Amino acid sequence: MAKSFYIIDGHAQIYRAYFAPFRDLTSSTGEPTRATFVFTQMLMNLIERRKPDYLAMVIDSGDESVFRKAIYPEYKATRKARPADFTPQEERILRLVRDAGVPIFVKPGFEADDLIATMVEQLAEQFHVYLVSKDKDLRQVLSDRVRMYDPQSDEEIGPQELELKLGITPAEAVEIQTLMGDITDNVPGIPGVGEKTAIKLIKQYGKAEAVMGHLEDLTPKLRENFQQHGQYLERTRALVTLDRKVAFGFDPAACAFTKLNLAKLRPHLEELGFTSLLKRITSQEATDGKPSDKPARQIKPPKPLGPPIEPGLFGDTEIWAEAPPPEFETGKDGDYQLINTPELLDNFVTALSAQKRFAFDTETDALSSVRARCIGMSFSWKAGQGFYVAMAGPSGSTYLDRQEVLARLRPILEDAAIAKVGHNLKYDLQVMRQAGVNIRGVALDTMIAAFLLDPSRNQYGIDPLALNLLNFRKVPTQELIGKGKNQISMDKVELARVARYAAEDGDIAWRLAELFEKRLAEIPSLKKLCDDLEIPLIDVLVDMEANGVAVDPEILKEQSHNLGMRIDALREKVIQSAGIEFNLDSPKQLGEVMFDRLKLRAVKKTKTGFSTDVEVLERLSLDHPLPKLMLEYRQLTKLKNTYLDNLTDYLNPKTGRIHASFSQIGAETGRLSCSDPNLQNIPIRTEEGRAIRLAFVPGDRQNNVLLTADYSQIELRVLAHFTHEPALMKAFENDEDIHRAVAAEVFHVPLDQVSKEQRNQAKTINFGIIYGVTAFGLARRIDGLSVPAAQDLIDTYNRRFPGIQGFLMQCIEQARDKGYVETILGRRRPLPDISNSVLAIRSAAERMAINSVVQGSAADMIKVAMLNVYRRLRSENRPSRLLMQVHDELVFETPLAHVEAEAEMVRTEMQNAMTLRVPIRVEVGWGKNWQEGK
Repeated sequence: MAKSFYIIDGHAQIYRAYFAPFRDLTSSTGEPTRATFVFTQMLMNLIERRKPDYLAMVIDSGDESVFRKAIYPEYKATRKARPADFTPQEERILRLVRDAGVPIFVKPGFEADDLIATMVEQLAEQFHVYLVSKDKDLRQVLSDRVRMYDPQSDEEIGPQELELKLGITPAEAVEIQTLMGDITDNVPGIPGVGEKTAIKLIKQYGKAEAVMGHLEDLTPKLRENFQQHGQYLERTRALVTLDRKVAFGFDPAACAFTKLNLAKLRPHLEELGFTSLLKRITSQEATDGKPSDKPARQIKPPKPLGPPIEPGLFGDTEIWAEAPPPEFETGKDGDYQLINTPELLDNFVTALSAQKRFAFDTETDALSSVRARCIGMSFSWKAGQGFYVAMAGPSGSTYLDRQEVLARLRPILEDAAIAKVGHNLKYDLQVMRQAGVNIRGVALDTMIAAFLLDPSRNQYGIDPLALNLLNFRKVPTQELIGKGKNQISMDKVELARVARYAAEDGDIAWRLAELFEKRLAEIPSLKKLCDDLEIPLIDVLVDMEANGVAVDPEILKEQSHNLGMRIDALREKVIQSAGIEFNLDSPKQLGEVMFDRLKLRAVKKTKTGFSTDVEVLERLSLDHPLPKLMLEYRQLTKLKNTYLDNLTDYLNPKTGRIHASFSQIGAETGRLSCSDPNLQNIPIRTEEGRAIRLAFVPGDRQNNVLLTADYSQIELRVLAHFTHEPALMKAFENDEDIHRAVAAEVFHVPLDQVSKEQRNQAKTINFGIIYGVTAFGLARRIDGLSVPAAQDLIDTYNRRFPGIQGFLMQCIEQARDKGYVETILGRRRPLPDISNSVLAIRSAAERMAINSVVQGSAADMIKVAMLNVYRRLRSENRPSRLLMQVHDELVFETPLAHVEAEAEMVRTEMQNAMTLRVPIRVEVGWGKNWQEGK
């Protein structure tokens, strides 16, 4: 008999608990607990009644990047702000669930329902799946093996009950929602169409769009509504249809459940005063025998693998790993002062100028640091104290003249002898730079310090850090400015409220800085990394972001037009090959054409039918021309839609350049990440992708060029440095083609007789070994290679290069011994799952151990290079400007008259950034665009 798998719709149940008809409860410390009590009781009832074999919870990420926002920016814009006592209960519930031994899954950019739909897709053939939810959005995934369970009524709903209750099938659920829309999520449907009307129409016509062909059958008013709003049906369908193919690190084995971890649950119940629930677990402990002092083993799901490393699991992000110090009370008001008159400013400047160290923060009227205007600054140099200097405010309020304030503060802010600390200072330095103030003397950024001390955290914002580490609940930004279409800018908010909010930021930044300074001092290697590299690098990134990069819109427009013509021609070829008209962008219609009409062999089956993903199309390309055409069609369509048609949206109207944002906390390996736009994701594997670089040009195209400097195979050189492997070291010392040299060793052929195929296989292994590639993974990357053959290839590689295998094992042993691995500069990455009893989880941690050391050390190197180049540019007043850092490459704008000298300087600094046991090679080039520089 199939085992049961229960998936709790986390936020749905938390909201339900919050609004349950139950008396208000508060703990002895004043923490609101009604929702926490109701939810915990529900969880315990669920486990006692249903005795799940597997159990997991899924929650929304809560970020604004959910993909539905791209389809419809007003999605969920009308949702009301959360009540003030909701968030602390939500956070307590998530801590409690995690500690009780239930894995929690989350994925930025997606909602819980999408993750649930994806999990159902994977689980339904093996388990009886129960969705702990009443959400109508989940009706579409119900089947004979998938049911919804209401823990309050202890009732189940499956396809039969759905049809008995509403007269609809799961397949019809999406059609009905497409007509109705969803007022809760601000998804527009057809006005006047409620559930009964929608069911009637779908029963009569089958599909939402099919109603448009029968408007004459409708009432005049309904006909009018369909005529006016029917054009949006496709958009609504996209909004209400769940994504069943979300890529996230879900492993069913990690959710195996026997019982709650009572040892970790008990402290929560005692602290909250839940005496009735304590009696229940005391009874369970007595039944189980004498409670052990050792907490029950916690099984946590694996993190996603390989670059780019994306946060996919709540359970791996220890955002509540540390108990807050007792000396600070949650939400306690500090001594916060508004500085908004000349007299107050005089006194404040006198006090500030006497400080040797202080925290500061800026308030602005926009999110983009390059476009934002500073409307005020906050300062603190003592815990519990803060000042807000107001330079703008709503009409009628009293505030100071911006230029006068900046003139008074500039000598202090630009004095490198006065230490400054703050949170996410890159933003503040950029804002002040735009205002004409170049801040010097940055001693610590608490966001970067938090990342260095624990790169596995889920959030590094000042609000969650204040709550987790200081037990201080900050005033949420949305409480002041709102959100969605009703959001206002900070300069429209009452000054007294802004002053409390902003001064609190300065106060918390000061407190966090004191805390992190102590912790960094306990780990000298991390403190050195922070002081000598990461903090100085902030100035480099501020300069690089301010410089931006010029883009020629006409080149992008021309490429988009040409690609559009090729896409149209491909569409015609696909339709001709299929022998029938169909929507190429519909996987369902493509599947019908490939498998029903053309009778191609089915490679992979999903819950909804046969898959048409990239792997399937690649495998079928030899059987019929259509799959190969579809691969090219999808590739070009993505290129056009993602890059050619969108890059110009990021052009700053004032500068005419793209000012992307680079982050030091974007990847656990320490690599920089890039956003708005992500320049690091511009594809370079195809000719069409590389052509996009033609549009990146110097700002002064008559006199300047773009200079590019790229580390050659730096990760393999780092690998050779760590492993001392003679064959690798010899190849690099002789400046040989490393992939050809490795192929000669692995395939036992002379260097000059290595075939192209052998070199490509060696290249795949060389880079794959850094990421702990498995035989299965290698077989997927090399066409025509079976899994056994791939394993033989890996075994041969390991025998021929024993030093590499020894190094990999050394990384794993270090992780087991210390709980973390270190890069060449001492950057740490915790790996708590390195000894996990679940093979899949343990293997993932082992692969991350290897990857983190090699890729992290390469990241250290290019950061050192950036800092050294930047210092020479400034100290020697050189004419080049650093524009971008993309993977292992730096891009500069340089006068053509000085390019050879500049190229030599950049090459020298990059090659000497670190000393390895093998030579470091940097490939330098220049041209009238980015592509020519390659």
